[in-house]
Order: sequence, then structure tokens, then C-alpha cells
Amino acid sequence: MLVKDLADHNIKPLSASCSVEEAMGAMESSSQPLLPLVDPKTNRFAGMVSRNTLEQHRDSDIRIYELREEHPAVALSNQNIFDTARQMEKSGVSVIPIIEPDNQYLGMVDMNRLFDRIVRVFNLTEYGSVLTVHFKERDFTLSKLVHIIESEGGLIMGLGVDSPRDNQPFYIVTIKINLSDPSRIVSSLKRHSYIVDAHSVDGQDTRHYEDRADELMHYLNI
Repeated sequence: MLVKDLADHNIKPLSASCSVEEAMGAMESSSQPLLPLVDPKTNRFAGMVSRNTLEQHRDSDIRIYELREEHPAVALSNQNIFDTARQMEKSGVSVIPIIEPDNQYLGMVDMNRLFDRIVRVFNLTEYGSVLTVHFKERDFTLSKLVHIIESEGGLIMGLGVDSPRDNQPFYIVTIKINLSDPSRIVSSLKRHSYIVDAHSVDGQDTRHYEDRADELMHYLNI
């Protein structure tokens, strides 16, 4: 799924002509710590303005255009939701603007909205477990992995692949299966020399959202 499908158009961007006082009022109304700065004529994204920066200039006549962060973390419209979640975590932000490649502003997305969609993609709140499987590029084949899981009576309800990077030499496949006890599948995968972590997710619907989000970050290796 692409992040543009999660764009929240209810968070209104700020105009460069806004005063600090007007921008503070907009942030209080939207309950957002960051708001985008957008040219109302061209709809081009110009940067982000933070509550902390505004509070430092609350009694000033300065225009918010001069207080903007010109190169903040942004999500391109064709970026997938997993990369966006990683980007937000790495940047330490809870909300991120979505823009087109030509810098046209589309909307905002916050961490909760992203996590909610990722949880649904992986069916993480449904009955079952999550397996995280690591293997080297030369051994990478999903068909074999799927065959082992299904031969042990497992049904794959969701699957994601994280490709190797400079600091991560393995493919990492995150799989949601329909079994609460994945021990047979884990044992079978290990017999085939896979590196496997298993996590039970039963009863997560009764847990606090932040706890579930922390687990999800671990599942996705974010």
C-alpha cells in the first residue's frame, strides 16, 4: 500500500503569511506538534513549522516563513507505508507530510494512522502468530518458505519482505500465520537452516496501542 492512500486532508497547512499567533492557534486546534507550510496559490510544500519553534518566538512579529524547517522528513506519494514508518521512526517525528515528486502537497499522515493500517495489512490483531525469518540472498525463495509453512498446517495471513541493506546482510520476511502455537513450523524451518523468531499475538486487541506498536516495530525490524 502507498502512503498517499493514507493522506489526512483534515489537517490544514499553514500559509507563509500567517503570524506566529495564528500558527499557534492552528496547532492548538489541530492538536499537532508540527504543521506544513504550503503556498496557497501553487500548493507547493515549503517546509514544516514546529510548536517548539513558535513558542520561542511567541511575542515576535516575525512571519512563520522565516521559522520553517526547509528540509524536514517528507514522504513521497509513491512511497510504501513500511518505508514511511521506518522513516518516521528514524527521524523521530510522529507526523509527516506527503508530497508529490514535483513538491505538490497532498496531506499529512501520523504514526498512529500508519500503524493501524500496517496492523490490518498483517492481520496482527487476528488469531495467530508472527514469524520473522532471516536468510541470505543466495537462499532467498518464497515458494520454499510457503511450502514448509503450509505443509505443517499453517495458513499465511500476511507477509512482508525487507531486502538486504548495508547494515543488514539478510532478507527478513515477516509472516503472520493462523496458528497460536507455531512451534511445529518453527522447528521445521530451523531444520531447513532458517533463522527464525516467533511471536504470539493472541489477545493483542486487549492491550494498549503503544505496546502493540512497540511489538510491531520489532516485527518489522524498524
